[in-house]
Amino acid sequence: MGIIALAAIAVAALVTYRAARPKRLLRWQSRVIPITDESLRQVGLGVTYNDERLQGALTAEVRLKNDCRKDFVSSDFEEGRPLEIKIDGRILNVLDWDFANSNAPRPILETDHSTGVITIAPFLFSAGSSISIRVLLADDKGATFRQYAVFSGHEIKVALPTVRLTSPIRDVAVAFNEPDRRRWVRPAVYSGAFGFVGFAAGALIGAIN
Repeated sequence: MGIIALAAIAVAALVTYRAARPKRLLRWQSRVIPITDESLRQVGLGVTYNDERLQGALTAEVRLKNDCRKDFVSSDFEEGRPLEIKIDGRILNVLDWDFANSNAPRPILETDHSTGVITIAPFLFSAGSSISIRVLLADDKGATFRQYAVFSGHEIKVALPTVRLTSPIRDVAVAFNEPDRRRWVRPAVYSGAFGFVGFAAGALIGAIN
């Protein structure tokens, strides 16, 4: 009787383990990083992009990973719909993106700059492979600087833009993982698509075109 009970417990434990760790799993991470802040603005730092004067700038980073032993093939995408990443902000440019740990062709990535939507067309998302995307955002809502109410004088705190993922891949669980900040460290100033202008202290941070 004891052996039967132990076997039943073992089977229950295995079922629970498999339920908690599905075979088909898409993990993703995201974070938004302010490039400019109030202290830089107070010493005279300004930001321009293609001759447009910006209130501030941010970057958004997104990673998607097929975290299982099975490939996701194009036919797994319901009705041929793409993966969709929605960023609550205006995308100025895609700074870089990478398709790693795969011998499959790079997927087709399209960006709607005004709506903040990035789509990835159906593709062979092989087991263990990942997609990393980094985009430049305009801070149109003022998340990178202090704002105060006109009458009360109270500070208005504006949240950083949010990032959402919509997956049409059939029978695949989607899990969001908080990024490991030790592995997401990047410098505050990027080389790439935009320029910093007017650092009052006279230090040249960089002119980027």
